[in-house]
Amino acid sequence: MDEESSLVSTEFSEGSTHTDVDASSSSGSDESRPLLLRQYITAALLVIVTSVSYICIYLPISFYPQVAARMKGSKADTEVGLMVGSFQLSAFVASIFVGMHVNKLGVRFLVISGTFILGGTTLLFGFVDSVDTWAPFISLSILIRFIMGFGEAAFNAAAFTLVLSMFPSHTATAWAVLELPEALGFMAGEPIGGFLYDSHGFLFPFVIFGGVLLIFIPVLLFFLSSIQSLIEEDDSDNDQATMWSLIKTMPMPVVFVCLNVFCSYAPLYFIDTTFAVYLSDTFGWSATKIGLVTLILAGSYIISSILMGRLVDATKPRVIMIIGLLLEGCSLMLIGPSFVFQFLPRPWLVYLAMVMCGLALAMVDVSASPDIINSAVSMGYKQDMSLNGVVSGLILAAVFLSGALTAPLAGWLTATFGFRHASSFFAFINFLLVIVTAVISIVEVALSRRHCTVSSDSEC
Repeated sequence: MDEESSLVSTEFSEGSTHTDVDASSSSGSDESRPLLLRQYITAALLVIVTSVSYICIYLPISFYPQVAARMKGSKADTEVGLMVGSFQLSAFVASIFVGMHVNKLGVRFLVISGTFILGGTTLLFGFVDSVDTWAPFISLSILIRFIMGFGEAAFNAAAFTLVLSMFPSHTATAWAVLELPEALGFMAGEPIGGFLYDSHGFLFPFVIFGGVLLIFIPVLLFFLSSIQSLIEEDDSDNDQATMWSLIKTMPMPVVFVCLNVFCSYAPLYFIDTTFAVYLSDTFGWSATKIGLVTLILAGSYIISSILMGRLVDATKPRVIMIIGLLLEGCSLMLIGPSFVFQFLPRPWLVYLAMVMCGLALAMVDVSASPDIINSAVSMGYKQDMSLNGVVSGLILAAVFLSGALTAPLAGWLTATFGFRHASSFFAFINFLLVIVTAVISIVEVALSRRHCTVSSDSEC
């Protein structure tokens, strides 16, 4: 039994430079158990703060359009869209920057500064209602949300980098756990914001959640200091991954995985932008029932993410990703429904499509990070803080860019061609990506086998 434990510990030390769950449990040493406990607590804190941050993002969505219309004296759909899109745009730019420089900036600095910016901008947003005239009101709203995007990107990229580095043998599970707060924020942000606004006014919801984020800063400082050995990078290694080197070395896996993530989130923003009006006009559903339908999607995503984390860690991420893209395309065909499914009962299709869409999004999202990391490791990169930071920045940038571009595109497609044709368009994009990703995967396998045959590499 002692020999087996020693063997497992030796294999781990050769394969990773960080302390992981498996290493700690298999070695059984008393010194590793406190560090492992601090890892779990730190990861739990990051999940909680991420949940609060996403609630802050969705907090004003349910009531801000009405406030803006009252302030302007007419509908302000375009300006509200700019306010929402400014966050996505700045978060996209910041995600790339943070992913490129996470090693130099340090994950502790990024987590704390990101939390501070998120909490501060959330508090400031609560005071824009005090502005009496329209131009300063909307300008301040856009500016504050733009700065908020930088804070969200800094915190998110650093949090993902840290958790991936703490648990390198469970990349997909770690990524899935940190993706859950997004769904929770999507589910809870709007109803909580609407309730607090109706009961206590415009300022109250922002003071509450902005204050909660600021209170967490000293707690995060304490626990990040307690795992200092895990977040200090070895500068002596000259082969650390950079965003450019990763794209240059393996352009197809990086570009197409990020493109798959971009397109897998597109239906989410498409639904968020146009789905409520479609359901109300088609079925006459109330706002409450429409909200419950969107909760089906969020609930399906939460449950699926937990399951997909384990599944992706045990199987091939690329296979899960292809199945997810195919499933998401089918769900978009059902939502319209497409002319292929016009003979089926529509309300039943909507419920089924929401479940399928949540499952598909989880399959693509959770498999993206392990896919790139596995490809990078096979190319000779070491799975360290720099690689995890680059991968986190790339994937988060794809998510935020999807939000910045898809919402206006979805609105234009729906207004021009109708909801059914718009959903069919996004379904076609997913089916096209299934074919392209499958072809790329087959080519990669063929090239790998050819390399093994020519070089007679024993590792092949």
